[in-house]
Amino acid sequence: MADTARRGESTMPLKTQLMRPAMDVLYYTGTYRLFKPAFGGVGAIFMLHHVRPADRRGPFSPNRILEVTPEFLEETIQWVLAQNYQIVTLDEAQRRLVEKDFQRRFVCFTLDDGYLDNYLHALPVFLKYRAPFTVYIHTGLPDGTAVLWWWLLEEIVRDNDAIAIRLRDREVLFPTDSLHRKTRAYNRIYWALRSMPPAVQRASVEAMLDRYPIDPAAFCRSTAMSWDRIAELAGGGLATLGAHTISHSALSWLSPEEIRREAAQSRALIAERTGAPVRHFAYPYGDSASASRREFKIIRDLGFATATTTRKGVLFSEHARHLEALPRVTLHGSYQHLRYIELYLSGAPVALWRGFQRLDVG
Repeated sequence: MADTARRGESTMPLKTQLMRPAMDVLYYTGTYRLFKPAFGGVGAIFMLHHVRPADRRGPFSPNRILEVTPEFLEETIQWVLAQNYQIVTLDEAQRRLVEKDFQRRFVCFTLDDGYLDNYLHALPVFLKYRAPFTVYIHTGLPDGTAVLWWWLLEEIVRDNDAIAIRLRDREVLFPTDSLHRKTRAYNRIYWALRSMPPAVQRASVEAMLDRYPIDPAAFCRSTAMSWDRIAELAGGGLATLGAHTISHSALSWLSPEEIRREAAQSRALIAERTGAPVRHFAYPYGDSASASRREFKIIRDLGFATATTTRKGVLFSEHARHLEALPRVTLHGSYQHLRYIELYLSGAPVALWRGFQRLDVG
């Protein structure tokens, strides 16, 4: 394998490279404080995926954006408590929105998918502070059927100096013999796969895995929480379990009946395997291209108390009328500094990106 540590190269996404300096200007000038009265909202829902110690995988780690360290999670909890936020369950957040109980701002912590590191590294932090949290379970993880193709793609790109991938109807050869080329290849393949209908995506991923020696089932087993550990979480008093579908497909590609089946069956399976009620839902991917009004209505009609997206933002009183389309604040691997938490909770970055529109629920 070629040496990838080329001077000046970075795997940080271009959007992050551009946005972080702009956010730093907002912070260090103090401008963000002007936004909080109108755009700081009444609370926020934090979104995490992986919580695990910093590793030494090397400079090529495109999925590091999905990880934060246990130390940063603890710093975040300490900071929100010091700022007089209350950490509450999703049930309590729903109640406060519906009843307009906004005496104190609040935050919720949510973790998507159900990874083993949530149990090993996030749970001890939440226990230390008696902080409630929610884990949205993608049932393919504990069942061992999930193909975590974005992680598998990272491994394939890292371990090869050139890769050939079939994207839709053509074979594409990507040189991957430097950090720059690995990053470019990963981003192009990732977004090409993300834009495909589920059946086409599965075929492309299966063709990739047939060519490169990596075992998706073994990777899933090593990454996922077991049903026993999920049930242990549910019985521990701090964790709420939410549904996150069976296949983790972008719902916008599915028919209404397929969406109902994905959501309802995942809810039923989680309840059956853990004995816990499942009242909350998170949309796979969760951006506006993956879930919008049609999907919101279906999930609302299925009777979920809340449903969360990956659209950025804090909660406003008006979200009481849109409990099926709640925004979240990402705890992002490239932004592990408390100044970004303070920025996002002020509402300033999202207000500027969205042209001072408070809600994004369409």
